[in-house]
Amino acid sequence: MTLYTLAPGITRDLPPAIPPSHLWGPVDRGEEPRAIVTVQVAMTRDMLALALDHAVTNAYDALDTWTVAYIREGVEMALSMEGPWRIEQDAHSFPDLLDDPAARTNVQAVYRAVDRAFPLYAPKES
Repeated sequence: MTLYTLAPGITRDLPPAIPPSHLWGPVDRGEEPRAIVTVQVAMTRDMLALALDHAVTNAYDALDTWTVAYIREGVEMALSMEGPWRIEQDAHSFPDLLDDPAARTNVQAVYRAVDRAFPLYAPKES
């Protein structure tokens, strides 16, 4: 596993954290939450794409119409369901799907959506 933590007080040149779009958990069922836990996960472009791909549920044709907020919500949902370790591990092979003619169009749509919702890591045009 190659996912690491950055100890408090140690700084790196990291992008600013994006605030969460929703509060997940038993907040709408009348139960009293004991705590609100915030988890920050540094994600690569491929990790973001894999998480979004898992959230798309075959709506690839609509991805170009999704709002930034909806794309980010999808990434958060997939990350909360699968966890950062699984996403990080599986993301290494996600770009390989670009070589599969049957998957290429869908994968390109996922990357376009990620680049719109998380523009800091969008590829530079040459």
